[in-house]
Amino acid sequence: MAKKEIFSRFNLKDYNKELEEILDKKDFSSQAKNLLLSMLYKLEIGYKDYAIVKSDSISKEMFLENIMNIIKEKCDKIELIKPNEDNLDERKYYAYPEEKKISCYQNEATILHALLELDEKNFIIQNTDDIIKNPIQTMLKEGYELDITESVTDFDGWSWNNNLDKGDPIDFFLIYETLRILMGNDFLYEWKKDISTNTDYLKEIRKKSKDLCEAICKYCILKTALDEKNRKEITNELKKLKIELAEMENKTVFLKEKYDQKKELSEKIKIIDKILNNKNLLKEEFDIRNSKLSEKDKIFSLSDLEEIIQKERENAVSKNNEVNKILDPKNYLKRMEKLQDEIDLVEQSGYKKASTQILEKELVNLQKIFIEVLKKVLTISNDKKQIQELIYKFRYYLYLPIKINDEIINIKDVEELKQELEKTESRIITKACKQRALIIINQDIRYNAKIMRKIINTKIIELSSITAAFTKKENVISINIFDGEVLDRTETIEKDKEKDFKIKFEKKTRLFI
Repeated sequence: MAKKEIFSRFNLKDYNKELEEILDKKDFSSQAKNLLLSMLYKLEIGYKDYAIVKSDSISKEMFLENIMNIIKEKCDKIELIKPNEDNLDERKYYAYPEEKKISCYQNEATILHALLELDEKNFIIQNTDDIIKNPIQTMLKEGYELDITESVTDFDGWSWNNNLDKGDPIDFFLIYETLRILMGNDFLYEWKKDISTNTDYLKEIRKKSKDLCEAICKYCILKTALDEKNRKEITNELKKLKIELAEMENKTVFLKEKYDQKKELSEKIKIIDKILNNKNLLKEEFDIRNSKLSEKDKIFSLSDLEEIIQKERENAVSKNNEVNKILDPKNYLKRMEKLQDEIDLVEQSGYKKASTQILEKELVNLQKIFIEVLKKVLTISNDKKQIQELIYKFRYYLYLPIKINDEIINIKDVEELKQELEKTESRIITKACKQRALIIINQDIRYNAKIMRKIINTKIIELSSITAAFTKKENVISINIFDGEVLDRTETIEKDKEKDFKIKFEKKTRLFI
């Protein structure tokens, strides 16, 4: 049976059978095999709720197929380690892609983390130097892993709970999720698996919000600079960029150097081609190189040398192409502008003074920018389905974790953000009522939004299953909130605008139309 056929008819029985067939061919311990079965079972039962809460995710079939493929193709050895063993240091898992090996604690979340580290996470960033590219790629890769493992750690088929701890890169997870909400899960998933250089994904984010894109770049640089060694590397890379910019500004000298470099590379490619097309020359090159190498480093055969020289040719061609791009007048100016922008961005990040306190402040500022972008998204969301999805996404965002003063709290509990979050949620609710995505409880817009915020600010998995029953009391209105037939909780609100209520009291009312 073809692999696609298996996953197109995915159910629990087929999934177990397919996994067991894979594990039968693996030299894993019985303990490791049982842990993998348990992990994928949790993924199976938790993914439905995970997909509902996040409102934007890949299909369960595609999700599980990717995990199964990692186990089948990229993992040949699993080492299970007990907590506090010296060889694991402070981490709960390690991955060794070249050896197709993982070491991890004996639980479902850490084994999934380790497996995901074996998977290729490309997140290719075009037209950007390492000084910015590497910190952003680190954020995306670590954020992606936490996004995926959330389906195991936070969803169990009954409830939704945040289970990140202080050792997790919570800040990177938060930034990744804000990008997912803004750009869409498909955008990030394509970025992760794309091995080409045809799409400038960072440019696409910049189109949505230049301010948010720059805030993310600066934060990632700051986070990298917490480590003193990294801070020194950033300083060194910054010096190189400044030198290159200064050289490019002296156009005559710079272009001469580039033309000389192009000439050297072209000559090198020509010589390599001669060697590759002439067996006698290849043999001569083999003897010359081996005469200069130590015994342990000698080239084993002509075919090995051919492979080495072919890679040298590819490298020379790549460098030659880069030089040709720079020599193009349009690219020349673009490169100068890019260098200046990167230098300004790194210097403005204040990386030399990086500290956890500054990072916390910058992360909160980043969220303020994101909230402003969401308001703009709201203005162009004009149909019922878009509004309902935005309600789910914003509800999920409110419960995203952030670390403040070494304490993990929800975004909605950050004092500096509370007021703006409440205003934004009220705007979403009002728009949803106007678009007939939500019922109108009270004619007064502000009071209606206040009531609705109390109801939908919940961890009930499926918002469409919520009903509410209102009861008049002496000074307040009591709201019994139900998940289906089960009473979830009771809220109260001040008794006001009583004559403007559009619903019947003492009767369950469904919110989503």
